[in-house]
Amino acid sequence: MRILQNNLVTSVSSGAGNLSSTYAVANVENDTVALPYIANATSAALTINVSAGMNCFFISGHLCDSGTISISASPGSSGSIALNATQYSTLDQLAIGSRHRLPPEWFNFTVDGSSITRVDTGSALAAGTITLTLNTATDRKGSPVSGNAIHQWDQSSGAVGRFEDSSGGGINLNDHGNVMIGSICTIGGSDYQVIKIVGDGSGSTDVTLSGSASDATVTAIKNPVKIGVIRAGSVLSVENPQIGTGLAFNDYSIRRQIVDGGLSFKQRNLCKQYTVSSIMTDSNAQSFEGFYRSFRSKPFPALVTQDMPSGRNADTRNSGFFYFTGPPSFEYLQHQGSVSAISFDIHEVI
Repeated sequence: MRILQNNLVTSVSSGAGNLSSTYAVANVENDTVALPYIANATSAALTINVSAGMNCFFISGHLCDSGTISISASPGSSGSIALNATQYSTLDQLAIGSRHRLPPEWFNFTVDGSSITRVDTGSALAAGTITLTLNTATDRKGSPVSGNAIHQWDQSSGAVGRFEDSSGGGINLNDHGNVMIGSICTIGGSDYQVIKIVGDGSGSTDVTLSGSASDATVTAIKNPVKIGVIRAGSVLSVENPQIGTGLAFNDYSIRRQIVDGGLSFKQRNLCKQYTVSSIMTDSNAQSFEGFYRSFRSKPFPALVTQDMPSGRNADTRNSGFFYFTGPPSFEYLQHQGSVSAISFDIHEVI
């Protein structure tokens, strides 16, 4: 297990602008994954300056169709690694009520000769720069989870209006699932972004765009380029969890049984929660205790398992932005206290 214990990011900037001041690039440095940076373009290159000692890079809350990470740090030359853009599921229902569709991603790096590569166990790098490039390109207007495809924009006044199907009916954006704050819409040959959605978006004044768009055919709707949290820093390595460590889910969906046996429901976010038991040496246990004393309720990036076979996809599926749900417990396993059993629970922040 690995924990990012020391954030060495000194500054973050973007080559693209932001949707609004609410979604500024500075958001990636706070602890609120749900308040992301949203770019005002289909591509954004973020420059992350990092102090010496970084051997881990972590991102969470991102959305893109493709992306790359390039690193420049002495003594190695620049290297480039493709970002994972595979969603948690290929099922359309993932788009309904899910704040995040892509898993967080954890990167360990090492310098090997003149290149920087991704490895299971990274080595500390000198001060350098990470360039994170995110792109969006896929048209999603004609792929609703349910209901009709989007055909046109119906202007009410100025930048306010709604999306309609080919018969002029208002589109329920909750059911459609692929229009969100920051979505990039090509209307009448020009690009606009969605900056506000009221209710389900089907009312005549429910959607506000970034500019005034007259009635016209919608030729494309692309996902926004966005990212919630960026961290780079040093790593605390602890022993891998014991066999039997549990992964559970907290489902915030609403379920209500109806008196005739039916079910009323509303899809909402899903979070991971790990119940971890680990056997640590005294030195490792002291380091872990020091980390807990420092962070307490503050969230942190972690890779729960490490050195797993590549087919397990452990670099993405088992990482996350977590907080301790309560203090860890320590149990000596030997009279000399040289080995301890540590138990703790961590809960994902999305």
